[in-house]
Amino acid sequence: MVDDDPDIRGLLRLTLESDGLSVREPRDGLAALDALEERAPNGMVLDLMMPGVDGYGVLRAMRSRDLAPNTKVLILPCKTEERDFVRGWELGADEYLTKPFDPEVLVGRLRELLRTSAEVLQRRREAELQKAELLDRLESAFSRPRAPGRRPA
Repeated sequence: MVDDDPDIRGLLRLTLESDGLSVREPRDGLAALDALEERAPNGMVLDLMMPGVDGYGVLRAMRSRDLAPNTKVLILPCKTEERDFVRGWELGADEYLTKPFDPEVLVGRLRELLRTSAEVLQRRREAELQKAELLDRLESAFSRPRAPGRRPA
């Protein structure tokens, strides 16, 4: 798990270890990349907003350097805007859960993520990106100004 907040790391460590998972706790993006080079985990819980290398930078480096290609990534952001989710999907995130979060829900989502095949995750990512593109088009279409004199239907 990668998060710059020691309280969140502590809560995650207790929750994940009590569920039988082993945990490493890099506190920022650079430490996370070092840890990934040392040993790739099966899964990673990744914050987005961190000093230095943020979560997006970690994802970008993982994918561009083919670092830990089989590690499944659950993003745990405070951000909830659609463009933030889209950016994560584009960079290879596999799952999202936003803060504040229920620790038991996080464990369940992480367990499910670890059981899901890479092919299914890739299809899900592609579907999420297609959905975001369609929503963006719809939003654009409905936000265009109406021609003068036209009444709404």
